[in-house]
Amino acid sequence: MPLFERDGALHLLYTTRSATLPTHAGQVAFPGGRHAPGRDATLLATALRETEEEIGVGMADVDVLGALDPIHTFSSNFLITPFVGRIPHPYAIRVDPREVHDVFSIPLAVLEDPATVVAETWTIDGRRFPSRRIATTGRMIWGATQRITASLLDLLTAIRAPPRLTAIRAARKVATG
Repeated sequence: MPLFERDGALHLLYTTRSATLPTHAGQVAFPGGRHAPGRDATLLATALRETEEEIGVGMADVDVLGALDPIHTFSSNFLITPFVGRIPHPYAIRVDPREVHDVFSIPLAVLEDPATVVAETWTIDGRRFPSRRIATTGRMIWGATQRITASLLDLLTAIRAPPRLTAIRAARKVATG
Protein backbone atom coordinates (compact mmCIF):
# COMPACT_ATOMS: atom_id res chain seq x y z
CA MET A 1 0.00 0.00 0.00
CA PRO A 2 2.14 2.88 -1.23
CA LEU A 3 1.53 6.14 0.61
CA PHE A 4 3.04 9.44 -0.42
CA GLU A 5 2.66 13.10 0.43
CA ARG A 6 1.65 15.62 -2.21
CA ASP A 7 0.70 19.24 -1.55
CA GLY A 8 0.61 18.58 2.20
CA ALA A 9 -1.85 15.68 1.93
CA LEU A 10 -1.25 11.94 2.20
CA HIS A 11 -2.29 9.95 -0.88
CA LEU A 12 -2.79 6.23 -1.35
CA LEU A 13 -1.56 4.80 -4.66
CA TYR A 14 -3.65 2.23 -6.52
CA THR A 15 -3.22 0.32 -9.76
CA THR A 16 -5.75 -0.87 -12.29
CA ARG A 17 -4.82 -4.42 -13.24
CA SER A 18 -4.29 -5.29 -16.88
CA ALA A 19 -7.35 -6.62 -18.69
CA THR A 20 -5.30 -9.63 -19.85
CA LEU A 21 -4.51 -11.04 -16.40
CA PRO A 22 -6.07 -14.40 -15.49
CA THR A 23 -7.47 -13.20 -12.13
CA HIS A 24 -9.00 -9.88 -11.11
CA ALA A 25 -8.45 -8.46 -14.62
CA GLY A 26 -9.24 -4.77 -14.92
CA GLN A 27 -9.86 -4.37 -11.19
CA VAL A 28 -8.42 -1.72 -8.90
CA ALA A 29 -5.71 -3.15 -6.68
CA PHE A 30 -2.52 -2.40 -4.83
CA PRO A 31 0.83 -3.51 -6.23
CA GLY A 32 1.57 -7.05 -5.12
CA GLY A 33 1.36 -10.66 -6.08
CA ARG A 34 1.78 -14.28 -5.21
CA HIS A 35 4.50 -15.29 -2.75
CA ALA A 36 7.31 -17.22 -4.40
CA PRO A 37 9.02 -19.17 -1.57
CA GLY A 38 12.07 -20.02 -3.68
CA ARG A 39 12.48 -16.39 -4.62
CA ASP A 40 11.24 -14.40 -1.61
CA ALA A 41 12.37 -15.03 1.95
CA THR A 42 9.29 -13.29 3.41
CA LEU A 43 5.89 -11.92 2.43
CA LEU A 44 7.37 -8.43 2.76
CA ALA A 45 10.07 -9.37 0.25
CA THR A 46 7.30 -10.50 -2.10
CA ALA A 47 5.42 -7.21 -1.69
CA LEU A 48 8.54 -5.14 -2.35
CA ARG A 49 9.59 -7.24 -5.36
CA GLU A 50 6.12 -7.15 -6.89
CA THR A 51 5.87 -3.38 -6.35
CA GLU A 52 9.15 -2.91 -8.18
CA GLU A 53 8.11 -5.25 -11.00
CA GLU A 54 4.62 -3.76 -11.46
CA ILE A 55 5.19 -0.02 -11.03
CA GLY A 56 8.96 0.44 -10.89
CA VAL A 57 9.23 1.63 -7.28
CA GLY A 58 12.61 0.41 -6.07
CA MET A 59 12.70 -1.69 -2.91
CA ALA A 60 15.20 0.70 -1.29
CA ASP A 61 12.83 3.62 -1.97
CA VAL A 62 10.03 2.21 0.20
CA ASP A 63 9.94 3.14 3.89
CA VAL A 64 8.00 0.13 5.21
CA LEU A 65 5.66 1.23 7.98
CA GLY A 66 4.21 -2.18 8.81
CA ALA A 67 1.72 -4.89 7.92
CA LEU A 68 -2.04 -4.96 8.27
CA ASP A 69 -4.07 -8.03 9.15
CA PRO A 70 -4.43 -10.52 6.27
CA ILE A 71 -7.53 -10.18 4.07
CA HIS A 72 -9.21 -13.10 2.28
CA THR A 73 -10.48 -12.78 -1.30
CA PHE A 74 -13.76 -14.57 -1.81
CA SER A 75 -13.70 -15.14 -5.55
CA SER A 76 -10.09 -16.31 -5.97
CA ASN A 77 -9.51 -17.67 -2.43
CA PHE A 78 -6.27 -15.71 -1.88
CA LEU A 79 -5.03 -14.58 1.52
CA ILE A 80 -3.48 -11.14 1.12
CA THR A 81 -1.06 -9.71 3.67
CA PRO A 82 -0.99 -5.96 3.01
CA PHE A 83 2.11 -3.91 3.84
CA VAL A 84 1.99 -0.15 4.17
CA GLY A 85 4.98 1.80 2.90
CA ARG A 86 5.81 5.41 2.30
CA ILE A 87 7.32 6.26 -1.08
CA PRO A 88 8.94 9.50 -2.24
CA HIS A 89 7.01 12.00 -4.33
CA PRO A 90 7.41 12.82 -7.09
CA TYR A 91 8.55 9.40 -8.28
CA ALA A 92 9.12 8.14 -11.82
CA ILE A 93 6.53 5.34 -11.89
CA ARG A 94 7.25 2.74 -14.60
CA VAL A 95 4.20 0.59 -15.28
CA ASP A 96 4.65 -2.98 -16.54
CA PRO A 97 1.80 -3.09 -19.10
CA ARG A 98 1.57 -6.89 -18.85
CA GLU A 99 0.38 -6.50 -15.25
CA VAL A 100 -0.84 -2.93 -14.81
CA HIS A 101 -3.12 -0.83 -16.99
CA ASP A 102 -2.63 2.40 -15.04
CA VAL A 103 -1.73 3.97 -11.69
CA PHE A 104 -3.67 6.60 -9.78
CA SER A 105 -3.86 8.01 -6.28
CA ILE A 106 -6.57 9.24 -3.96
CA PRO A 107 -5.99 11.57 -1.00
CA LEU A 108 -6.67 9.89 2.36
CA ALA A 109 -9.02 12.77 3.22
CA VAL A 110 -11.23 11.76 0.27
CA LEU A 111 -11.13 8.08 1.26
CA GLU A 112 -12.10 9.01 4.84
CA ASP A 113 -15.19 10.91 3.65
CA PRO A 114 -18.24 8.71 4.40
CA ALA A 115 -19.90 10.01 1.23
CA THR A 116 -17.44 8.00 -0.87
CA VAL A 117 -18.56 4.66 0.60
CA VAL A 118 -21.55 2.89 -0.92
CA ALA A 119 -23.17 0.00 1.01
CA GLU A 120 -24.53 -2.88 -1.06
CA THR A 121 -25.63 -6.49 -0.79
CA TRP A 122 -23.79 -8.92 -3.06
CA THR A 123 -24.55 -12.49 -4.05
CA ILE A 124 -21.61 -14.81 -4.63
CA ASP A 125 -22.07 -18.54 -5.13
CA GLY A 126 -25.71 -18.18 -4.10
CA ARG A 127 -24.85 -16.52 -0.76
CA ARG A 128 -25.83 -12.92 0.00
CA PHE A 129 -23.63 -10.73 2.13
CA PRO A 130 -23.20 -7.04 2.87
CA SER A 131 -20.41 -5.28 1.04
CA ARG A 132 -19.06 -1.79 0.52
CA ARG A 133 -17.36 -0.03 -2.34
CA ILE A 134 -15.57 3.26 -2.68
CA ALA A 135 -16.85 5.37 -5.54
CA THR A 136 -14.63 8.36 -6.21
CA THR A 137 -12.56 9.97 -8.95
CA GLY A 138 -14.41 7.92 -11.57
CA ARG A 139 -13.05 4.67 -10.09
CA MET A 140 -14.79 1.86 -8.26
CA ILE A 141 -12.80 0.26 -5.46
CA TRP A 142 -14.45 -2.86 -4.11
CA GLY A 143 -13.76 -6.34 -2.76
CA ALA A 144 -10.46 -7.02 -1.05
CA THR A 145 -8.98 -3.69 -2.15
CA GLN A 146 -11.83 -1.79 -0.48
CA ARG A 147 -11.52 -3.92 2.67
CA ILE A 148 -7.74 -3.36 2.80
CA THR A 149 -8.29 0.38 2.35
CA ALA A 150 -10.90 0.35 5.14
CA SER A 151 -8.48 -1.53 7.38
CA LEU A 152 -5.86 1.18 6.90
CA LEU A 153 -8.41 3.93 7.53
CA ASP A 154 -9.59 2.15 10.71
CA LEU A 155 -5.98 1.95 11.92
CA LEU A 156 -5.45 5.65 11.26
CA THR A 157 -8.65 6.46 13.17
CA ALA A 158 -7.42 4.36 16.11
CA ILE A 159 -4.05 6.11 16.06
CA ARG A 160 -5.80 9.46 16.27
CA ALA A 161 -8.00 8.24 19.17
CA PRO A 162 -5.58 8.29 22.17
CA PRO A 163 -6.72 11.68 23.54
CA ARG A 164 -10.29 10.38 23.74
CA LEU A 165 -9.13 7.10 25.27
CA THR A 166 -7.08 9.00 27.83
CA ALA A 167 -10.18 11.00 28.80
CA ILE A 168 -12.23 7.80 29.14
CA ARG A 169 -9.53 6.18 31.32
CA ALA A 170 -9.34 9.31 33.48
CA ALA A 171 -13.14 9.32 33.91
CA ARG A 172 -13.12 5.64 34.92
CA LYS A 173 -10.36 6.28 37.43
CA VAL A 174 -12.36 9.13 39.01
CA ALA A 175 -15.53 6.98 39.06
CA THR A 176 -13.79 4.00 40.69
CA GLY A 177 -11.66 6.06 43.06
